[in-house]
Amino acid sequence: MEAFTKNLRAGRERKGLSVAQMASSLQISEEEYNELETGHIAPSVDTLRQLSQVLNSTVPELITDRPVQQIVRDIPLGQFSPESLSEIDKDTYIKILENQLRTLLAEKKGA
Repeated sequence: MEAFTKNLRAGRERKGLSVAQMASSLQISEEEYNELETGHIAPSVDTLRQLSQVLNSTVPELITDRPVQQIVRDIPLGQFSPESLSEIDKDTYIKILENQLRTLLAEKKGA
């Protein structure tokens, strides 16, 4: 969650957006946006998608402290296993998989 809050604030500041503008673009209150940016509440999958669009980013870029490509690239081809990841990378990888599964389940339910 620490990587997410840091990336969210940095992305907002990089785009020159205020808290009010971010909240408005997500159609939430400023208070709720502040809760996201400070890590007091976790974002939903839909919120992560919206944030990535507003910030011209990707969901993995928002939730990780290293580029996903670097995490994958650091593991030799054919050597990927949970044991080959550092603890931080395991957490990141799990978050990415959880988000992908939530998305797939939501799409399946909607189909």
